[in-house]
Amino acid sequence: MIITAFASVIFTVAVLHFYGYLNFAREDESRLVAEFSLVTVGSEEAGQMRSRSANQVAECVDGILVLHDSRHNGLSGLLVDDRQRVIRCNAQSVPAAE
Repeated sequence: MIITAFASVIFTVAVLHFYGYLNFAREDESRLVAEFSLVTVGSEEAGQMRSRSANQVAECVDGILVLHDSRHNGLSGLLVDDRQRVIRCNAQSVPAAE
């Protein structure tokens, strides 16, 4: 019975990988699509931003910030810092200014 359970897990993983539901990304397969910088509110840099928006759209998925590129359909990735740590987000709306 233990062998059957172990074999069914192996078979399930193999089928999921065959149909593309499992994606194992390696460091050498990753590529830098765009670089971002943080502009704090009230700084001099905040007044120098362009009115045209970027080609990326951010979405909070399970507490992780995911970027989707609007020019290349299907291209998406996680926003990470310079130490390759994922940027977290809260799925809450921004409070209104008083």
